[in-house]
Amino acid sequence: MNDEPEYDASAARIYRLAIDPLLRGLRRRTVEACRDLDVSTVLDIACATGAQCIALHRAGIRATGVDLSPAMIRVARQRSPDEIRYVEASAVDLPFESGSYDAALLLLALHEHPETMRRAMLREAQRVVAPDGIMVLAEFCRPRRAALAPAWWLVSSIERLSGGSHAANFLSFMRAGGIRGLEHRAGLVVERRYRTSGGAVELLVCRFHRGAASV
Repeated sequence: MNDEPEYDASAARIYRLAIDPLLRGLRRRTVEACRDLDVSTVLDIACATGAQCIALHRAGIRATGVDLSPAMIRVARQRSPDEIRYVEASAVDLPFESGSYDAALLLLALHEHPETMRRAMLREAQRVVAPDGIMVLAEFCRPRRAALAPAWWLVSSIERLSGGSHAANFLSFMRAGGIRGLEHRAGLVVERRYRTSGGAVELLVCRFHRGAASV
């Protein structure tokens, strides 16, 4: 399965300068959720430029980042302390032992892929999480009063303007109910949920229990 978009050095630079600042609220909320649940080790899948790993590290949580893009990994390593490990790998074929981490993150990583790959990414994230560990998902969720939510119009415009399969997958993801639709289709057991980024993003904390069926 090879439906993951490739990001070059130019895309990594744009992400670092334009996207990372927009996601500061999401970064803070993710750290808070991990601290509240006493998480010690985290795998950030599709970590991009490493902003979430850095935020976790500053909070005393050991973070590992994985991304398919060599350019993203290069930027992440350049801006991060040496204690943070980054690995270039696919989100559907993670080079880690099963049950290696207390938590796995998929933050704004699912909407740009077709449904079959979204489900494969969820299964692989579940595999690397320890029994009774958690998976933290963040994805777009259209606000009830979207016309009054400037953050929603900003992010949706960015996604639409990205063009190609990225935009097409985003649109299909939102037509299928966004993160709430995926939650129901995948049968996720949500322990906590938060809204962030002006209501345009929802963060789900999913708890895995020993013996639970794979998503």
